Amino acid sequence: MVDAGFDEEDSAGMGYLDQIYETFLGSYLLRIAPVYVFATVVVGAAIYFVRERGAGLKGFFSWLFPRDIYLHASHLNDIKVFFAGRLLVLFGLFNLIFVSPLTIFAVMKSLDALAATGGEADPGSMAQSPLAQTFLVTVVLVVVADFCTYWVHRLHHEWSVFWPFHAEHHSAEVMTPITAYRKHPVYDLINGFVRSLGIGLVTGCVLYAVFEKVTYLQIGQANVIYVVFNLFGANFRHSHVWISYGRALEHILISPAQHQIHHSAAVEHHNKNYGEIFALWDWIFGSLYIPEKRENLVFGLADADGNLMEQPHPTLRKSFIEPVQSSFSEVRRIFGGRRAGMHVDKASGDPLPPSEPAE
Repeated sequence: MVDAGFDEEDSAGMGYLDQIYETFLGSYLLRIAPVYVFATVVVGAAIYFVRERGAGLKGFFSWLFPRDIYLHASHLNDIKVFFAGRLLVLFGLFNLIFVSPLTIFAVMKSLDALAATGGEADPGSMAQSPLAQTFLVTVVLVVVADFCTYWVHRLHHEWSVFWPFHAEHHSAEVMTPITAYRKHPVYDLINGFVRSLGIGLVTGCVLYAVFEKVTYLQIGQANVIYVVFNLFGANFRHSHVWISYGRALEHILISPAQHQIHHSAAVEHHNKNYGEIFALWDWIFGSLYIPEKRENLVFGLADADGNLMEQPHPTLRKSFIEPVQSSFSEVRRIFGGRRAGMHVDKASGDPLPPSEPAE
C-alpha cells in the first residue's frame, strides 16, 4: 500500500516541475516553446529548399543555425538574460501585472453594473451569431492590443528616460529567437503595466460599446491569433533570415525583414517599423520603412550618425545595472537642469542654450 503522504509530496513535486516547464518552455506566449521551434524549422526548411534549389539537408542546419551567430558573445548573453528573466517570472515578480482576458472582462462587468444603476453607460446591441461575434471580438482585441503595443514601443524609443531599458534589446549584435527576450525587467514592468491598463480598459470599453454581451471564453479565444503569429514567422523577426512580404502587404503587416530593419544601426533605419503585427500604425504615424530589396544590415546600438557604439551590455550584470544607471542619469540631467533655471527642450529633455539678452 502506497503512503498517502508520499502521493501528496510526489504530486506537489510534479506540479512544481510543470510550473518550471510552463515558465521556461511551455507557455503559448513564449516563441521558443517546442511547438514554435518546430514550426520555425519547418518554415525555414521550405524557404531554404526554395532559395537553394537542388540543395540537400547537408547545409540546412548550418544555414538556419550558423555557428558564428549562435556562439557569438551577444547571443550567449541573450541566453543568460532570458533565463534570469524567466526566473523572475517563476518567483512571481511579474504575476501581479499582466494582460489577461480577466482584465477586459472586469471592465465590461463594471460598465454593465454602471448601466444597471442608472449610469450613462449603454451597451451595444449588435445582433450577431456566436461564431461571427467571436470573430469580431477577436479582431477588436488584436487591433487594440497591437495599437497599444506600437505606442509603448515607440515611447520607449523616443523618451530618453525609458530608452535605456529598451536599449538593452537593441544592443544585440546578432539576432536569434532568444533575442526577443533580451529585455530589462523594468521594461517588462512598464510594458506590462501600460498594456494591462491600456488594453484592458480600451478593449473593455470598445467591446462593451459594440456588443450587448461578450463571454470570458470569447475574450480568451483571441489568443489564437498570437498562436498563429508565433507559428508562422515570429521567430524569423529576430534572425538572419530575410523574409519580405512585398511592398503592398508590408503596408499592412510587419514582415520579419521590416523588424530586422528596426534593429539596424543604419541612420535611415533609426526609429522605423515599431509595429508588432500590423504595419498600419507605422504607415499612419510616419514611421514606416519598406525595403525595395534585401539590405545588408548591421545590428547593435549606434549614434545619430550611424557609428556603432561600444557594447554597453556585455555581461548579465551589466545588462541589469547599466540601464538603471543610464535612466537615472537622464532623470538627473532633465530635472537638474530645470532646478538650475535652465531652459529645457520639452521633447528631448536637452538643455537649451541661453537666449541672447535684449538690447
